[in-house]
Amino acid sequence: MPSVLSGSRLNRSVRRPGFVGLVLLLLTWLAACTPTTQEPTPRESIASQDVDPSLTFENVTLEQVGEDGALLWVVYAERVTYSGDRQVAQLENPSGRLYREGEPVYDIEARSGILEQENQRIFLEDEVVVIETRNQVVVRGEKMNWDTQGDRLEIQDNVTATHDTAHLQGEQMIFLSDTEHLQVIGEVLANLAEPSLQLGTEELLWQIPEKLVIGEFPVQVARYEWTPELTGTDSGTDSGTDSESSNNPEPTGESDNSDNSDNSDNSDNADASQDSPPPEPRDLQAVMVTDRATAESIEVNLETQVARLQENARLALLDPAVDVVSHRLDWDLQAERLTSDVPLRVTHREKQVVLSGNRGWMNLLEQVFYLQDGIEVLGEENQAQLTANELTWFMPSESFEARGNVVYRQVDPSLQLSGPRADGQLEEQTFVVTGGDVVTEVQVNPQ
Repeated sequence: MPSVLSGSRLNRSVRRPGFVGLVLLLLTWLAACTPTTQEPTPRESIASQDVDPSLTFENVTLEQVGEDGALLWVVYAERVTYSGDRQVAQLENPSGRLYREGEPVYDIEARSGILEQENQRIFLEDEVVVIETRNQVVVRGEKMNWDTQGDRLEIQDNVTATHDTAHLQGEQMIFLSDTEHLQVIGEVLANLAEPSLQLGTEELLWQIPEKLVIGEFPVQVARYEWTPELTGTDSGTDSGTDSESSNNPEPTGESDNSDNSDNSDNSDNADASQDSPPPEPRDLQAVMVTDRATAESIEVNLETQVARLQENARLALLDPAVDVVSHRLDWDLQAERLTSDVPLRVTHREKQVVLSGNRGWMNLLEQVFYLQDGIEVLGEENQAQLTANELTWFMPSESFEARGNVVYRQVDPSLQLSGPRADGQLEEQTFVVTGGDVVTEVQVNPQ
């Protein structure tokens, strides 16, 4: 048994240390003297072969069939040069189609390439174009690697992907053929058509059939609107300046710091930077950013146009001038609705009013906010505090309806009201507290 042999070797090593030391010394010497070998690259494998000029052909179509008889690829090349064993071919201006289980999945073309017949692999270089035929996703890059033994097709270097619903760019993209998913890696920018969002992150997974875009890394989000006046040919260089200025709404209302909002190096306090608006997403040109967000992860449903922001999610809206912070926000961009079933905080940057609750939803079109459970409203102007079980806040009129254990306190002038229900108007500082048959109205005149 292996365990017995292992044990006997251990006993002998204890009794004969000199012999083992000699063996270890010899093994070390052999390892040092043995040259290391590396697997040759495709181009090196061709260079190591004796290339016969008679093995150069022009206008060649190559077909490869797997062991099961299913077609693997059909590749045309203007010129093909074979290695001596005819297992590796160097291609000039190749184009063709790749198959998976006998079904076409990719159309390909490039300036050059290498085809390994025995290993059933294809490498392309220089102006690579890959079209995923089932979903018509067009990917461009500088290098491509296709191994028929797996389901991954990799494209590298200055990679872009174009589709009717999205445009993506990154350092590397990987097609997962069986699931029809596209993984984008490295300095990722994704411009989505509907909803009109740009995502900036380090890695995204586009589940094409499911119409989902998923990011598990910290993400910056910008909602944009196309502005034809910025894309017109007569706008010239001034349009670029206008575009940049229009892309800088100031969610905090602190215009003195707006010039430094995109540069974390200018921040004097790391903690203070957490309270600043999300940084401006990169490379948004000729569009107007209306809303911005950050989160640790995101999932965008392209069909329902709902973006779920999770973990340290923050949404800065331009109109209304509101910041929403929570650990989970469902942002319905079609219905203009925000929903959270976990604690959230809403800050009106202009009115300096803060609302918080354990869950809630917001109608962004009508600018109505509804919060439930553990409600607290803080007003900075007169140091007011309102607590309740439920709250409806009508932002345009600054009026509210509070229900359930309502308590209102303020410092200047000193005042406290309580009751099961309260209605009021924050700007006019008018409150009506009702309870049973009792109705109390208090008018507080600012000094």
